[in-house]
Amino acid sequence: MRRTAGLTGVAMAQQLGAGWGQPKISKIESGKQLPTDDDIRAWAAATGTDPAELLDLLDRAAHEFRTFRDAYPAEGGADAHQQAYAAAEQAASMLFYYQPLIVHALLQAPEYARAILSLPGGPADHGATSDEIDRIIAARLRRASILYEPGRDITVLVGEAALRTMVGSPEVMQRQRDHIAHLAVTVPHAKIGIVPFESCPILPLHGWEQRDGLVSIETTAGDLEIADPREVDQYRRWGELLTGSAKFGNDLSSILRKAPPSL
Repeated sequence: MRRTAGLTGVAMAQQLGAGWGQPKISKIESGKQLPTDDDIRAWAAATGTDPAELLDLLDRAAHEFRTFRDAYPAEGGADAHQQAYAAAEQAASMLFYYQPLIVHALLQAPEYARAILSLPGGPADHGATSDEIDRIIAARLRRASILYEPGRDITVLVGEAALRTMVGSPEVMQRQRDHIAHLAVTVPHAKIGIVPFESCPILPLHGWEQRDGLVSIETTAGDLEIADPREVDQYRRWGELLTGSAKFGNDLSSILRKAPPSL
């Protein structure tokens, strides 16, 4: 909007007047500072544009920031990310997880976790030592205890492709399949399912996690947090479709047996 109006950052600050400066312009444009409603209205007036769209975006952005700030403490240490996830999970009453291509962290056997964390793109690829990976695995195992706690609505789904993608060795994959089969029949307070190849009801571009009104998508560049109610409701609907197509209990066990030991 500023550029369309033919204004430099300095000229924009001068036009806006008292309380403005080029650093503030830069921080707002780069997303380092949330503007106020009055800032948006002044910006729109200076550039001759309608503030309505920006005010709507501001409302959504402010909601995202508050939710992210509340969900995650400051990071530090190799397993801090896992601890942050655990804190957010403990505060939630509804948890939904879906991963189409890998086994979700809450269902990972230690051998599988070590193998996948050591792959390119994982912590080892970013300089994590063997001891740090051990701490990440330990933190994931502690996170998984939430599956046994009552009082929450928990669903964990993985795509059948996760069972057919070699991670580590055939022995690691067999241990992982056995671990899922064990959890599926022993975890009392969570639904653990597999979405089979023949009945995936959505286009699975990525996996995601939902904790109450927050959707989180993990990427190598960091977590994408979505709190816009319209977007979250869309993910909720997709989660219901996946759950309706997933296999549980004995049906889940039959898919696990179908996965060839030579994987």
